[in-house]
Amino acid sequence: MLPKYQKLLVTTDLSPLGNTAVLHAYAILAERGGTVILWCAVDVSGIPDPLYAQPTPGETLAEERTEIREKLFSSLEALVPEEVRAEGKVTTKIRVVEVSGPIHDTICQEAAAQEVDLIVMASHGYSGMKHLLLGSVAEHVVRSADRPVLIIRGRE
Repeated sequence: MLPKYQKLLVTTDLSPLGNTAVLHAYAILAERGGTVILWCAVDVSGIPDPLYAQPTPGETLAEERTEIREKLFSSLEALVPEEVRAEGKVTTKIRVVEVSGPIHDTICQEAAAQEVDLIVMASHGYSGMKHLLLGSVAEHVVRSADRPVLIIRGRE
């Protein structure tokens, strides 16, 4: 029996490469419909402890975090192709998630929590020294995920 993909989690870091995965996710569901969850992470591990940090005048850390989330939400919303909006077959759900641990673990947990059929993400496809130094979130997701993962290879 052929798998039926109805709900996809597509991750992006909002880079041009990361955004190519978004188009592929919508292409998979364009004919039959379904749900695309556009997902982006905010790394909060580097956010200073509010007990010790000095907030900028007039703003609190919570306000800054809210502003970042709103900007990311708007950026993700802008990635939905116009033809998808016009046809109305594919539903879009936008998720901006705060992450303080390994990103690949969070992606796999989100896929399970959202009960998606497929994870779609881009990869630079680095090898050799770049791969050794930079690692690969996509590779870790492929190894850790309990569901299929589609990797869109970058052309850099």
